[in-house]
Amino acid sequence: MPELEFTIDTASGEFQLHVHGIAGPACDDVAKLMKELLGNPGHDEATAEYRLRPSVRIRSQANANTRAKRA
Repeated sequence: MPELEFTIDTASGEFQLHVHGIAGPACDDVAKLMKELLGNPGHDEATAEYRLRPSVRIRSQANANTRAKRA
């Protein structure tokens, strides 16, 4: 489940935003929205989770029909 984690340093007023559960370009969209609402962060860094790409398996209709006939 996607989650936004905010940390605010009460002494300096600096905030940090960590986006969890959203990878790749979708994370960029969330970060852009947060920047529009809260302002630009002092530091912007992509995490390992950002670099994850969903794996998609493509099944052709012919392949699916062959499997259905075998069952």
